[in-house]
Amino acid sequence: MASESSEFGSNYAAEQLRRSRHPLRRLIKKFYLDRVLGEVEAGPTIDFGCGAGQLLARLPAGSVGLEVNPHLVEALRAEGLDARLYDAYVDDFSLRLLDGGRYAAFTISHVLEHFADTPAVMSKLWRACARLGVTTIVAIVPGAKGYASDATHKTFITRDWVRDNGLEQCEGYTLERANYFPIDKASVGDWFVFHELHLVYRRTA
Repeated sequence: MASESSEFGSNYAAEQLRRSRHPLRRLIKKFYLDRVLGEVEAGPTIDFGCGAGQLLARLPAGSVGLEVNPHLVEALRAEGLDARLYDAYVDDFSLRLLDGGRYAAFTISHVLEHFADTPAVMSKLWRACARLGVTTIVAIVPGAKGYASDATHKTFITRDWVRDNGLEQCEGYTLERANYFPIDKASVGDWFVFHELHLVYRRTA
């Protein structure tokens, strides 16, 4: 059984929910969520690693959130959101619990940096998205300072990293944009912890 302080525990879930409800955090978070909402297709979306549900709550009707923490899933369901318990490792990232033809977009925010084998994970998830008929994938990862702030981060993703790992084309998707936010300059992430890289992929095959 996972400890209560782990990503699977009730203490972790309670802290994530508490932070998501803080008025100042909500105001700042809205600024970032607005950016993501402008990048996805106008249709039902899969939010992989939906956490406390801030993005999921604003996605179009028919959207679904996948989350490994059962306490977060329970809390989000109580709020009327379609959150589902999902263990990606057991499923080998194939998204088998979802039906094809229902989702226009796929978002994965601050998740990919937690894997040591990120290129393989991306290939599996992008392949699953192709099977489901997803046309747009938005992946968000932290800048340098944000990456260094969490000891559980294992892969630092940059524009060069994407290119060097041959991921500008991936499982029928093409990288359309790779922009930093809120300022499109990688070096800002050296000192600003909330700097992000947004990778937007479109289905081309």
